[in-house]
Amino acid sequence: MNFILETERLALREWAADDAEALHVLMGDPEVMRYIGDGKTWDIGQVREWIGKLNVSYRTRGFSRWAVVEKESGLTVGSCGFALLPWSGEIDFGYMYRRDRWGRGYASEIGPAVLRHGFERYGFSEVVASIDPQNDASRRVLLKLGFVYRRNEVQPGDDEESEIYVATNPAGAAAASKASRTE
Repeated sequence: MNFILETERLALREWAADDAEALHVLMGDPEVMRYIGDGKTWDIGQVREWIGKLNVSYRTRGFSRWAVVEKESGLTVGSCGFALLPWSGEIDFGYMYRRDRWGRGYASEIGPAVLRHGFERYGFSEVVASIDPQNDASRRVLLKLGFVYRRNEVQPGDDEESEIYVATNPAGAAAASKASRTE
């Protein structure tokens, strides 16, 4: 299996079609989805479609939200990576993990490696992250990862306000983005 990057306990890889059930454990869980998107769970068909879109993004842009795998168990326990926000052109950092893996420090472990990968491999000058203002746990993770609050906004197609945080490339704000920002 080809990993994009590894940490002590976790590895990041492209999604496979047979990952749908593992991803559905996350996206079918109301507690996991509580602060993601519209807060609604996804059925297995929606999950399969999303995996396809993630893999298209990876093939066309070189980045995506990837599968997070526990190295010891081989279990797919989450998702972490980047997406292009179509309404702003910004690079969005996002993550989610199975509820039975919450509290193990996975977001804080793999997050810095993923951000470093984005800054070094793709030359992102900055990366944003959007959270529900009530999601204190994600706010703590983002602050721990070095994100700083930038603004509140209502994203297109959303009725709810989000808090937008930003992490800046430590190599300097002038770092040129290597990622294509076109669809």
